[in-house]
Amino acid sequence: MNTFDLNESHNSLYFWPGVTLSGIAIVFFGWAVLLSDQNWLGQAIWGSLATLIAAVCLAMAARESRRTLHSAV
Repeated sequence: MNTFDLNESHNSLYFWPGVTLSGIAIVFFGWAVLLSDQNWLGQAIWGSLATLIAAVCLAMAARESRRTLHSAV
């Protein structure tokens, strides 16, 4: 079984946008919690969208890192 090594993932073009979108998602979810007694659904939807896009970006960064690692061997 191959080990999952992400040492080179921070060099990917997808890594930092994924990390940034993860932070934005956390802000939106925190904002939704602060508005829990009001209309918080919009913030939860935007947080979910940011989480989904961040997960795709981070998965692509991991995939690119793994491809780079295997091509170097």
